[in-house]
Parts: sequence; C-alpha cells; structure tokens
Amino acid sequence: MTIYIILGLLALSVTAYFIFSQKPKSALDNYFISTQSQSNDRVKNLNLENPSEDASYILDTNKLSFPDIVREIEDIEYKADPEREWVINLISTDGALFKKEDFNKMFDYDWRSKYSSTIYGFSKDENGWAYANAGESPYVFSKLQITVDIKDVFNEENPKYETQKLKRYIDELEKRIKKYPTKLRIEQTETIESAISKAKKLVQLNQEFNLDAIIVLQADKQFKGLEMWDALQSVGLKWGDGDLFHWRNDKDYGHDQHFSVWTTTEPGYFFPEEIKDGNMNPQNLVFGFSIPRSADPKNIFDIMLNSVKYCQNRLGGQILDQNMKPFNEEKEKQELLEFLKRMEQKGLQAGSDKALIMF
Repeated sequence: MTIYIILGLLALSVTAYFIFSQKPKSALDNYFISTQSQSNDRVKNLNLENPSEDASYILDTNKLSFPDIVREIEDIEYKADPEREWVINLISTDGALFKKEDFNKMFDYDWRSKYSSTIYGFSKDENGWAYANAGESPYVFSKLQITVDIKDVFNEENPKYETQKLKRYIDELEKRIKKYPTKLRIEQTETIESAISKAKKLVQLNQEFNLDAIIVLQADKQFKGLEMWDALQSVGLKWGDGDLFHWRNDKDYGHDQHFSVWTTTEPGYFFPEEIKDGNMNPQNLVFGFSIPRSADPKNIFDIMLNSVKYCQNRLGGQILDQNMKPFNEEKEKQELLEFLKRMEQKGLQAGSDKALIMF
C-alpha cells in the first residue's frame, strides 16, 4: 500500500493500549499533506535539520534480509486474484470486442458508487490483462471481468455472511447488459456460496494476523519537544509522511516504512513549528510497524528496540510493551517468532505482495 502510506500513517492507531484506535485530530487549522521536499524545507527553515550527534549506525540495513525477488516492470500484468476476489466473466456471445466507450457507460458513476468492484480486460494486442477503465489502458479488449474483493464485502463492519450481498451484483449486471450494444452473458467462476466460504477464511486470517509490533517509551512526566526531536533525528529517523518520524524502506519489497514513531499526546503527530515554539512536549513515543506488511519483522524489531534504547539513554523514561507493562525483551522476541511461524503455516510471508494486499 502506500498511497496507503500518507493517509494510512495519519490513521495509525493506538487503543487504550496504543493499538488500533484513531489518533485525535490536531487542534491546528493549517495542517496540510506536503511532499517530502516541502517537509524538508519546513524543518530547514526552523533550523531543526541538523542533529546534535550521529547515531544513524543503529539503523543498519546490512542486518536486514529480503527475499530475492526480481520484478520486470515492463511485464507487469494487472489481473484478478481468485484467492481474494469473486470473479465474474462477461462473455460476448457473438465474439465482438469490448470497446471502452461502451463498457464505461455500463460501469458508470452509479455502478461505481454502489457496487465496489474492479474491471479487468484482456488485450490481444498486449497479450495480457489490465485495468479496463484506466485512462492509459487499451481501447478494446477481447475479455472482460468484474471482480469483487470479498474481504471488503464481509468484514468486521459487515459481519453477516448473506448471499444477497453478492447476488445483487449479478442482479444489477443482468439489468445493465440488456442495454449493452452487443449481446452478453454472465459467467460466475464460482458460486456465491463458494465465495462466501472463501471470505470467511480471509476474514479469519485478517483478524488473526493484522497485528502491529509496538514498543512505547513513556516519560516520567513529559519529554522536552526539542530534545525528543533531536534524539529521533540523531538515530537517523526522518520526519515527513503523516507528520511522523520514519525509518524508510528503499527496497522494492514490503512496506514503505520499516517502522514509524508517533505519540498518544495530542495531536498524535509532530509539527516542527510547535516543537520549535516549545508547545509540543509529548508524554510518550510509540515505535511501531505492521508485522504482516514488514519486509523483515524479526530484524526490524531488533533495530527498533535498539532505537528505543538509544532514545531512552538520551531522554529517560520507561520502555513499555503495547499493554503498558514493563517491556520483557525475551518474551516479546519469542512471541514475534511464534507469530511469524503461524503466518508461514497459513501461507503468508511478511512483506509479500499477498500480505500487502491483505493487510
């Protein structure tokens, strides 16, 4: 995900135990999402860009291990994923090609707003599948598919596994193909009952493995904002996306950030202007990352812990776990290893494309 990233980071959450609850909104009215270069300029203009010491050796990428995955960009094909999507084929009974001007009218705003789906088309000229209604996609296709992400249809917010949630897609398509210029028929690649059975497994996997690794550095009272800012910069973290600090991932594998740092002190993130003026003195620093999205959870966790220890030496405070209990290093590392083993047993590899899509 990324795009996933700026808005996702703003929604990074912490419950009473610092996980999964939405951060409070900022009291400032001038918040805006900026590019990294704009963020760098803000920091530079406030003379906050130079840390007092260099401890960036802590963020040692040589200690990380990534799968050897080669991606040929020119050969990328965008197509349905039967493991997580319910796939519906549209068949042209007379063999006519699907023209973009025709199927765009069929899948209009009303369809897009009421029937969440992705439309794929197969191009004979390019010998591959593509997003059919994307602006840069081919004009004609020989095959057309409508796919429904069943985890979006059946989830914690919509827990009832009712057949009507999928049947309504077929009912609506039946109405719309009657107005199509050429004769079409609908072909389901699996039954609604089969799709629902698959959804139950996906929802269960998401509930079981959608977990963050969290370490909290809790101040006795408050951290001085300027000292906190300097410590995080000294360790090599960069301020930017979502107004948080990050250890960025420059590899083409896993999440865009190895880990991030936020706080439960309002507004939940860091404005350099407020730090400079002495108005932002957080009560804690929360270091964390999504385990299933992580490129290398075990080693990143070790490095994140070393970063927390460095900040503790600089700032003081107590190191706590996600439940606000004293941090037990051996226990936390063992639980992480067991969690990753369970993921592998269920066919999930942390940081993989499959994991990035699911979590």
